[in-house]
Amino acid sequence: MEKFQFMGAATILHLNTRKEGPEDNQELALDLKFKAVADHRVMRFFDELLANFMFLSNGAVRNKIMGPITYGHELESYRLDMVGSTFTGVRVKKFSLEPKDGFKVWVTFSVSFKPSGDEVARVAEFLLDEIDLSLMSGDNELDFGDSTGVRTVHVESGADDELLEAARELVVNHRRASVSLIQRHLRIGYNRAARLIEALEVLGAVSEPDENGNRTVLVEEGASA
Repeated sequence: MEKFQFMGAATILHLNTRKEGPEDNQELALDLKFKAVADHRVMRFFDELLANFMFLSNGAVRNKIMGPITYGHELESYRLDMVGSTFTGVRVKKFSLEPKDGFKVWVTFSVSFKPSGDEVARVAEFLLDEIDLSLMSGDNELDFGDSTGVRTVHVESGADDELLEAARELVVNHRRASVSLIQRHLRIGYNRAARLIEALEVLGAVSEPDENGNRTVLVEEGASA
């Protein structure tokens, strides 16, 4: 059977922290619920014929009054890359599929993993925001993400990004250089914002990250690039 994979932009709909494990050795666990748009091929993981049932030949949804289809699959041992961190041993579950015109599918799913306290705080910054993520099984078989959407938020180099000057003005005006600041104000994905920060470092506008990952803005407001 094909393995569920996703790489692209997704919104964090819900975040929950809890303790799990034996009472004398409990560990912090984080549950996240995501919603994203994927290509119709994602349906193959659930049923090879599902896409044929859900779409007409022109890509229109066949039955527009049908509600989301839910599945009880629970998958183990996934790797999740997002907001600058990599999480392993991730469980994926609670799938919901809702077709949309153009051979696209709204995909909702939940993940559970064991983070550190600092990682919980970092992820919480992006609650209800759209972020770039990569969710892969151990053998990395397939990518069902919306590759068109991925291309719109990924660029080869921050130095070539049309938003570089806007990012520079933003960190100078706020006197703070952080990926989350750029992502929120410019409404772009995490990876693109991170590359913009790196480009600003090369230009001398911000410092290298210190041992805590913090950067200092090195130029004053109104200074030329």
